[in-house]
Amino acid sequence: MLKFYPDHVPARVPRLFGDMLATLWLVVWAVAGLTVYQVVEGLQSVSNGITGTGRALDSWIASFRNAVPRGIPGVSNFFVGLADNLQHNSGDQLIQFGAQAHDAINTLALALGLITAVPPIAIVCGTYAALRWRDAREMGSALAFVRAAERGGRTEQAKAVLAYRAVAQLSFTQLMRASDDPIGDLAAHRYDPLAAAMLKRAGLESFRLYDPGARRLKTPGPGSRDVGGEGEDEDHRRAGTERQVRRLGSGEQSD
Repeated sequence: MLKFYPDHVPARVPRLFGDMLATLWLVVWAVAGLTVYQVVEGLQSVSNGITGTGRALDSWIASFRNAVPRGIPGVSNFFVGLADNLQHNSGDQLIQFGAQAHDAINTLALALGLITAVPPIAIVCGTYAALRWRDAREMGSALAFVRAAERGGRTEQAKAVLAYRAVAQLSFTQLMRASDDPIGDLAAHRYDPLAAAMLKRAGLESFRLYDPGARRLKTPGPGSRDVGGEGEDEDHRRAGTERQVRRLGSGEQSD
C-alpha cells in the first residue's frame, strides 16, 4: 500500500516542492538532450549533399550512355563500358557513402542526446524517486496498520504499540514535546499523546486511530501532558476531595 502525501498539510509542502523540482529537472535535461540531438541531426545536410551529388553524376553518366551510338563495333562497347565504370566508381560510391553518413549521423545524434539527458535524469530523479517510493511505502504501511487495528477493534492495543515505538524511535526533543513524562505515561497507560506523536511522524493525523465512542487523540502542545485519560483522573480526584469535605462537614455538625 502506498501513500505519497501526509495527512498533515505542512508536511506535504516539502514533498510537493521536491516533486516539482524533480519534474523541472527532468524536463530541463530532456529538452537539453533533444536540443543536442537536433543539432547533430543538422549534419544530415552534408550526407544529403553527398547523396545528391552521386545521383547527379549517375544522371549525367546515364545521359552519356544513352548518347553513345549503338551498333558500332568496338566503339559502342568501349563507351558503354566507360560509362559503367564511371557510374560504379563515382556516382554509386557517393550514394553509398551518403547513405552510410546518414546512418552514422542518426546514431551519433541519438547517442549524444541520450548521453546528455540520461545521466543527470537517472542520478537525480532516480535517487529522488527511490526515496519517495520508500517514504510512500512507509506511510502506506502505517495507514494499513491503523486500518487493521480499527477493523479488528483493537485501537487501544494499537495505541500502546505506537506509544512504545515513539519512546524507542522519536528524538528526545520530539519525545519531550509530546509528553512531559513519557515513562510515566507508559506506566499509567496514557498512550494517547505518544501515539499521536508517532502517527504524526508516520505522516498520519491522530484522528485516524480513535474509538468512535471516545474522545479523539489530540496532539499535545509544549508542556501539556494530559490528553483524554489525565482529565478523567483529575475529575476523580476532585470528586473524592469533595466527598471528604462533605464528610468532615457532617462530623463537625454532629459534634
